[in-house]
Amino acid sequence: MHTVDLAPRPLTGARFSGTVSGADHVPGSDPRLHVFMVEFAAGGRTAWHSHAHGQLLICTSGQGAVGTRDGRLLALHPGGAVWTEPGEEHWHGADPDGPMTHVAVQTRDLDDAGVLWGEPVSDARDAAIGPDTRIPE
Repeated sequence: MHTVDLAPRPLTGARFSGTVSGADHVPGSDPRLHVFMVEFAAGGRTAWHSHAHGQLLICTSGQGAVGTRDGRLLALHPGGAVWTEPGEEHWHGADPDGPMTHVAVQTRDLDDAGVLWGEPVSDARDAAIGPDTRIPE
């Protein structure tokens, strides 16, 4: 057993919009497991992407959403979680009016990162986030 450093560092580039920081951990005992702690400032979000083996998102603070290609928005709130199916294109991030932090858990093949990244999410889609667009828990 040992401690793990998950002190956030800025995450930049085409994979993120807005201010996003985070850290990841891949245990030496099982390099297929990949865990991220990600902090999104208000309006911060990922680009469209999918995971070969799916992804579990667990909100630890703030409010956010996970969006799908068919236009669904699923709410993220403290203690809430969303599972994305293998290959399902999605994005996730904070509501426009406040920050959100989540833990993301996924597995990957040893010879592949397991994530297929796409284009940025439009600002118009992010502006559509609100209580009337959420799918009830």
